[in-house]
Amino acid sequence: MSLKKEKMMFNSVEEKMMFNSVDKFREKFKSPIVKAMTNDFANIRNVNLDAKVDNFIDWYFKNMVEGHYIGIGEINMPNDIRNFIEKMAVWYELRYPNYEINRLMPCSGQEAIEINDVMFNSNKYINDLFDENADVRALDWDEFYNANAFINSLSWDERYFLENPRYRELVYIDSYRRSAHLHLTSKGFVELAEEIGSYTNFKVKDDELRGMHIKDVVNLLKEKGISLPSGNELEETIKDVEKWNYQKEEMLNCVMYRIIERGGNRIGPRRAFLFAKEFGRNIDIPMTYGVDYSDPGLRNFIIEYIKAGGSKDLVCYIGYFSGASQSEKIDTVSVGEILRTRHNDCATKFTPEETALHQRLVNALASQIDPEIVRIEKAKQLSLEKK
Repeated sequence: MSLKKEKMMFNSVEEKMMFNSVDKFREKFKSPIVKAMTNDFANIRNVNLDAKVDNFIDWYFKNMVEGHYIGIGEINMPNDIRNFIEKMAVWYELRYPNYEINRLMPCSGQEAIEINDVMFNSNKYINDLFDENADVRALDWDEFYNANAFINSLSWDERYFLENPRYRELVYIDSYRRSAHLHLTSKGFVELAEEIGSYTNFKVKDDELRGMHIKDVVNLLKEKGISLPSGNELEETIKDVEKWNYQKEEMLNCVMYRIIERGGNRIGPRRAFLFAKEFGRNIDIPMTYGVDYSDPGLRNFIIEYIKAGGSKDLVCYIGYFSGASQSEKIDTVSVGEILRTRHNDCATKFTPEETALHQRLVNALASQIDPEIVRIEKAKQLSLEKK
């Protein structure tokens, strides 16, 4: 294990705090550096999802491995994170098998199977161990094999990929003089500043930095006209944390990419949609790759996407899994266009939400019509119903 890796390891209390809450995956990192790195990936023209994973592994090697490990470490670390991405995708497949996706999003398949029946109610081991009235019958596999259970089952090296970053505990403005320095919390707030005043000719005093975030300290020093040496530890620890944040966020995106690819044209995007909602990913991505005109449940999937906050303006790839996407320009269509031109091929033409929306529109239009006309029409309707 590298020195840098050892510095970032959590103590036991912090580990428990991390593993007790999956909400930490939903943190939004808004720093300019992270945004710039994210935009670099967004500008990649190749729509192939496997290529996006390869690009991330390349970034990971250049930014997080090269120069931080020696020998076998530089060889193994890129393979380790690629294997972990695959492992996490497989875990989600086990949690939501194809037939469970079919059940959760009707019309994407025909298998009438429930994962709870397979894992609990029809499980011979469970039946032999418990009677039919046991509380185990109320277990929900989705909750039983949840994200916390998965994370807690990982080895330390694997959990390391999901750790939240830590700012260095001690940072010097000038690494050579080793005088002016800050003591930081793991989240980057100043606990104690020492000899900053003398270093800045008291343009900035030690006490005024207490409680400030290190990013604000750097900005304050620059505002006061105090130049920071190249490679100073204040800015270096900020860069380290931002790169670590980006690594974790994009790694989770890569898990979603692999879920889409592994699941195929119908199941893949739907399973990735569930993953995106749970882990705070962009729900636009599974929808972008989920347009298959042969899918009888396409409209139903789109309605779920819209209900989750999706946009009708989203432009999607048509038939990504047809093979043409690997080497040719792929056609696109907006979500709104699909809704305008394609009916739901399930048992009913419209979803209950759409039917309710249509009824509200009819009611709104009716309220603007002459009341006498409305009365006459209602009378005609009642007459027809009696006949």
